[in-house]
Amino acid sequence: MINVIANTCLLFCDRESMGNHIDYEMMTNNASSMKPFRQKSTFCELSNEVDYWYGGEVDLETLIKDYGDASDKYLDFKRSYAVDLHADVADDKRQQIFHIINFFSPVVDNKSELSFLNNDKISILYDIKNEKTTQFQAIFILLMIGLIPSYSSKKGSASQIKKDFYLLMDFLRNYGKQAPTLDAVKDSPILTGFETWVEENDESELRRVDLINMTKKFLETSFGFSSSENSFILNKQFDRIYPEIEGFWSDSPTPGSHFWKIERLANAYNIYEFTLKRDSNKLEFIKFEGYIYGKDEDELSLFLCHPSMVRKIINHEDSECFKEWSDLDTEDDGNGKITKLKLHPRIRKGKEMLPHNLYRVDGADYYGKILNSNQIEIINLFQDDEYNFLFNQYAITREHLYILLDDIDIHQLKLPDASSDLYLKIPKCLDPCLDMLTLDDEWGICNFNNGDSYFTVVNSMLYLRIDTIAEREELGIEIVERIE
Repeated sequence: MINVIANTCLLFCDRESMGNHIDYEMMTNNASSMKPFRQKSTFCELSNEVDYWYGGEVDLETLIKDYGDASDKYLDFKRSYAVDLHADVADDKRQQIFHIINFFSPVVDNKSELSFLNNDKISILYDIKNEKTTQFQAIFILLMIGLIPSYSSKKGSASQIKKDFYLLMDFLRNYGKQAPTLDAVKDSPILTGFETWVEENDESELRRVDLINMTKKFLETSFGFSSSENSFILNKQFDRIYPEIEGFWSDSPTPGSHFWKIERLANAYNIYEFTLKRDSNKLEFIKFEGYIYGKDEDELSLFLCHPSMVRKIINHEDSECFKEWSDLDTEDDGNGKITKLKLHPRIRKGKEMLPHNLYRVDGADYYGKILNSNQIEIINLFQDDEYNFLFNQYAITREHLYILLDDIDIHQLKLPDASSDLYLKIPKCLDPCLDMLTLDDEWGICNFNNGDSYFTVVNSMLYLRIDTIAEREELGIEIVERIE
């Protein structure tokens, strides 16, 4: 296995770099010249390093085994169907690889796109789809597009690996545009984060194992959002955390006319950006939605949503410039009170939504008075795109979900006044994810300021328009006065 690492340049850009790292001459020797104890200790330490690099998500021995098995599968395709991204690739050949990746998706259950393959090769793909891990599939795909050598190769150094990363990102981004996945992730936002990471690292710090891990993460995301049901399962795996950050914040230690206010919600934060126009007595604001994820407060990430993002998703428009992932670090005053937020954007295509540093404003009466002043006109820059979303889920039966309608819902849906409670009755057969819901999940009616209303399941990214009687009847959704 040490020889495979050296020959494929899996962890190092060339044999010399590997030799320097493990303090053993690898330019002219191989691991067979080592004493058995040194072989074991060397591989053990390399395994520990890989475990550390990827936070325990990658096991080196399993990776090498997958590499060998995937290379064996790849040899059956090599001559006729593999491509080399370093050269010009015909569109039809590239599309064939896309069809193979599509076939690995859990929502594809037929072989209609694989008519260019014979039955033996289709049988191999069924084996990879049903029996192998996403890591295995990632290695197989990278072999098929010529970005990693085969298991038995002695191809030499990975001297242009940064170019390989950009070739891979371009390939995956083009694949994502036609992938059987939800529209909200077709632009592959995870690749933007990898792109930032590649740009920030020297070529000597990039490894072929990173190519594998990047492809694996991409496939997991693409496959995870391949249906509302899979999206629900994937999103439920993320742990939200709620540090004490409510209050006023500034982008400099000295507060000015540009400031922020953070409000805690039941499941998220509202993050307001205010700009005071003193010459016209106007206060303009944007209300972002923020979600903080992490196991504890020592390792946090912030997902920030522009107020137009949900509208873009619903309209099947590009929403990439309207969301941002950032690593989040905090500083406190020594007594546990958070006084500074430090943001390190990782996935962003548009301009920054938040500054890199936010400082808590102590004694924020001044800003409170501004917000409550009758002399200042307060302007919401994205009024029409904002929405009201309360989780009024009320009951679940064998075949239906029920939402208790509040006054906003009744007004928005243009319902007549009723003497008793009214409920929205949703058939579970509308989508497989509805059978998975509990009363603790986030689902309800999302009412936009422009008058549109949707039945929404947050973790499934499911939005069903229910404005009119005709729209509700088409979906089999009813307004009822009792639970049945």
